Amino acid sequence: MLRSALDALGYSTTGLSGRVLWNRPVEAPMPPRDHMLLRVDLPEGPHIVDVGFGVATPTGVLALEPEVEQATPHGPYRLLPDGPAFVMEARLSDQWRPLYRFDLAEQYFADYTMVNWYSAHHPDSLFVIGLLIARADTDRRYTLSGTTGGGVNVAVHHPDGHSERRELNSPTTIRVALEEHFLIDLSGLPDLDAALARLF
Repeated sequence: MLRSALDALGYSTTGLSGRVLWNRPVEAPMPPRDHMLLRVDLPEGPHIVDVGFGVATPTGVLALEPEVEQATPHGPYRLLPDGPAFVMEARLSDQWRPLYRFDLAEQYFADYTMVNWYSAHHPDSLFVIGLLIARADTDRRYTLSGTTGGGVNVAVHHPDGHSERRELNSPTTIRVALEEHFLIDLSGLPDLDAALARLF
């Protein structure tokens, strides 16, 4: 949706993809390309735009310049060179955390279609066995996550690094969190409670 909007406004965009490193052990095998981001070419040079990385989504446009700390409304980011690729990092609680590894090879709609099918259908996909949602507010970020049989929690992350977490123990508490923290209108979803109950 973002790319379509940028293209309609006349920007030059290129689809890219990243390999998610977030919360993965350093020694873990390299994961597949399953995260979409965009390169946007501006008069002052190429930039990276990403609006879908949950708790650590950059809330600003980042210049494609390696090893430069770049400010955003929700904290600094940087791109570290890694051979022919880059590693996107966010500074959280005074610690740099890797988000994903990407290169500048163009990705096409067919590439995203395959990954999206896996994410939406494979029994091991976090998007099949759980619930993941995030929203950035002006002075904080909200996240809600849970997996089947693993419990559900909602968290509020503040720019100074501290977070508040609360366990949600029923479909009703999840529904309230989705409406209050994520501003989602859940009316007209008669099967929602049954779907949420599968998380417990």
